[in-house]
Parts: sequence; C-alpha cells; structure tokens
Amino acid sequence: MKPDKKLLYVISYHHACNDGTLMALVALLPILVEEMDLSYSDIGLLGFGLIVTVVVQLFVGKVADRMFSSYLMEIGALLMGLSFALLLLVSDFTGLFIVVIVMRIGASFYHPVGISWITKEFGGSYLDTALGIQSGIGNLGVIIALGTSGFLGELYGWKTPCLVWTFLNLLAVVMGVLVVRGRDLSIERIPKPAGTSSRQTFAKMAALALPIAAGGALYQITSYFGPLNLTTMHDWSAGNADLMFAIWIGLGTLTSYYFGNLTARFGRKNILRTGYAISACAMVLLFLFSEWYLVLLVVVAFGSVLFLTYPALFAMVTEATDDDERGTAFGILFGFQLGGGAIVVYLCGMLADLTGNPAVSFLVAFALAAGSLVTVVYWERLCSRSTGV
Repeated sequence: MKPDKKLLYVISYHHACNDGTLMALVALLPILVEEMDLSYSDIGLLGFGLIVTVVVQLFVGKVADRMFSSYLMEIGALLMGLSFALLLLVSDFTGLFIVVIVMRIGASFYHPVGISWITKEFGGSYLDTALGIQSGIGNLGVIIALGTSGFLGELYGWKTPCLVWTFLNLLAVVMGVLVVRGRDLSIERIPKPAGTSSRQTFAKMAALALPIAAGGALYQITSYFGPLNLTTMHDWSAGNADLMFAIWIGLGTLTSYYFGNLTARFGRKNILRTGYAISACAMVLLFLFSEWYLVLLVVVAFGSVLFLTYPALFAMVTEATDDDERGTAFGILFGFQLGGGAIVVYLCGMLADLTGNPAVSFLVAFALAAGSLVTVVYWERLCSRSTGV
C-alpha cells in the first residue's frame, strides 16, 4: 500500500506545534527572567515540569494501545494552545508554573499517539523515512520558535509569541479533525485481550534506557541553559542567543530528513555512537567558550548528529516491540527521555544557583553523553557475543 503522505505531514505538523510551543516558552526565558525576577532554580523547576508529561503520557500510551483514537492527538494540541492563551494572563512565577503544568499535560499526547501511529501506518521499508520526516518537521517547529520568539519578544513584547503559538496549535486541531473525519482507520481499535505488562515491554528496551534518558537531558540542558548562559554571563541579546541555538536545531532538522539514507549507509549503531561522542565534545566546548564563531562551529557539529539519535532510538524500539504494545513502548521511551531531562535540568538549575554560573550544566551533560557512548559500545559487544559475530 502506498504511504499516505498527507496523513504523515498532518501528524508531523502536530509534532512541530507540540515541540515548537514548548521551545517558544524556553526562548522567552531570558526575557521572563527579568520580567518576573526568576532565579536559576526557578528555571530548573520549570524544566522539572516535564515529570508531568512523563506520568500522563504513560497513561495516554496505555489508552492508545487499547482503543486507538486519532483525536487523542487533537486533545493534546488543544491543551497546548490553551496553555499559551493562559500565559497572556501571567505576571509571576506561580502563574507561570501553573501554565507550564497545563502545557506539559498537553505535550503528553503527541509522542505516544503520533509516533506510534506512524510506526503502524508506515511500517516496512518506509519506516525510517517516515520517522525522519516527523522528526525533521518537529525540529522545524522548534527552529521557528527558537529563531523568532526572542526577537518578537524584544520588539513587540513577550506576549506576541504566545498569540502566534496559540493560533498555530488551534490550527493543528482543525487540520487534524478535517483529515481524520470520515477516514477508515484500520488501527482505530486495537484489541488486546491477553495484554502485555509495562514491565515486559520495558524489558525489551531496557538496554537503551541510559542513552534515551541522556538524549532528553542533552536537549533540555542545551535549550534551557545554552541561550541563558550567553545572555546572563556574556552579554548576548536574547534574540542573538536564541538564533544561535536555532541554528543548532536547524542542522538537526536537515539531517533528520535524511535519516533513512544515512541509516542505510552507516547503520543505526554507528549513528548513535558518533552522535554521543560529538555531543560529549560539544558540551565541553560550550562550557569553555562564548565567542560567536566558536559557538557557531560547535552548534553546527552538535546539531548535525544529536538529532539523528532520536529516530535511531525510535526505530530500534519499534523493532524490539510488537504492534499491540507500541503505545506503551513509546510512552516508556519518552518517559525516560523527558523524565531524564526534567530531573537533570532541575538539578542543573540548583547547581547554577550555587555556583552563579549556568555553564556548569554543560559539564553534567558531558558526563551523560560520555556515559551513553560507553553504554552503546558495551551493548554492541553484548549483541555481537550473543550472535557469535
């Protein structure tokens, strides 16, 4: 059956709105730090809000496995849009934290529903390409958010990006309903009489737990403390700092589109190994340097490889699990990815307050990237021994 690319792009647009909305808030943090007198620990606590997504998406994944509904994805987009509408009324940290909780609940829907839907609809030889496309378009939303929110906030006030992303999320709801309405979904109902426990599902992907968690932490640390380090410690403007890290994600977007071709040529394990090795080096360099040309070189190399590790892990989890547990599997995967990021960002916020330097978070990220590299290499050796290769 020929892949339905219209469906793929609508699902991917939801990914762009989901991740873009989250990043728009992060991009505004250098402005909100002054507007609302936020500390580094406050920033870390906002990042810790990811725990809400971790818990809720496990439930959403279970629901999706038992009774798949495309409208679960629309519920998430609606909550994301409403959260940014509520942000217009916020004036202090307490209000901001409540909005983040609502936003994190909304963000719990896309990954266990959208990505599991793609793996079921676009299986076989087109799987890597479909996963690469959804990752790339999701990253495009992040680029737009990170590349524009700081500038819009400086020029027209920080509430302007809130209005933009409220509209884009509500548009996602409308698009999703129009595309799915009247569509005969072969995966609308997935019977699961016997049931597969979350523990059994996790056992199939346990070897990837550390790299999955580290991947989320690398993304969150870089997004939260990369621009903040440049603005608070090195006198960069919010717009320029956000733009630099938009380039980081931009390179990730480009390489994600070619994930299928790169996998065929180099293999998923090689992509993972290279991604974590370069990420570890990048963290050290971001800790040491703030000159624009050096930061630019680092984000180009870092962005080119880090974002390839995500679809590589998605594909490996897809191969290791069955169709009737895919929602649960991706709920667990993103639980580790987002949970790892949430905990580490919170700890990094407290560490930054203790040292007075947000750049120390890059040293934490270095340790996680190096640990992931060791894990991947060790895992490959175990696989080779088990197959006798």
